Formats: sequence, C-alpha cells, structure tokens
Amino acid sequence: MTKYKFTKEFDFRASAKMLYPYLSTVQGLAEWFVDKVWIDERNVYHFEWQGEPLKALLKMHKINSFVKYEFLPKKEDEHAGSPNYLEIKLETDELTGLTYLKVTDFSEMDDEVQLNEMWHNFITTLKEKVGG
Repeated sequence: MTKYKFTKEFDFRASAKMLYPYLSTVQGLAEWFVDKVWIDERNVYHFEWQGEPLKALLKMHKINSFVKYEFLPKKEDEHAGSPNYLEIKLETDELTGLTYLKVTDFSEMDDEVQLNEMWHNFITTLKEKVGG
C-alpha cells in the first residue's frame, strides 16, 4: 500500500518545555490527541481514537525537542515496507519567542484536506490546554 507523508507547522506562544509533556506522556497525549492511551509492560503505547485501537513504540525522543512514534502493523502480514510513524518536533524562534510544532504524519491516509482538518482540530485543542 502506498504511503503519504503529511507535514505541517503550527506556531505556539508557549515554550518547548511546556509543550513537550503534552507530546511525550500518557497524561499529556490524552488531553489533546487521543481518546485513550496507556503503556503496557513491554513499553508499547496503546492509542485509541473513537474506538479504533493502534499500537506504537516511542522510537526516538529528545527532551523538549521531539518525539517519534512508530506504529505497529495491525496484522502479522503487514510487515512489508516502511512503518507508519508520527514525528513531532519543537523549535523555538529566538527572535520572536514563538515555538513551532512541526508534525510529520507518515501513513496510508492521503487526503490532504482531511489531514489538514484533523491536525487543525488536534492543535486547536492543544492550544486551548496550554493557552498558546
């Protein structure tokens, strides 16, 4: 199946230090990104959106800088090709003081309009939480 790489940048009036826990912790993710999330004993993240479960591994992270979640295949036979992933980077503009949150969503979802709307909704909720 063909994969699509969606990238979008959003500005915040909040520090990377304030935003990072919303990207990297179960409590933070549950406030704006997913309906439910938990980590099992194998450090696998279990995400749930409107009853749809997905499993992911936190593949890389740097405190106050970025996180990268790699989604596990739903079925055993889905191992071919590059895995779906979500990467969120935080960068601060020293001149303006704004923090930029850059989302890279790599998956089978290729509807640009739907992805824009989905991420706009996620980010609106996050901005309401952090006041940014």
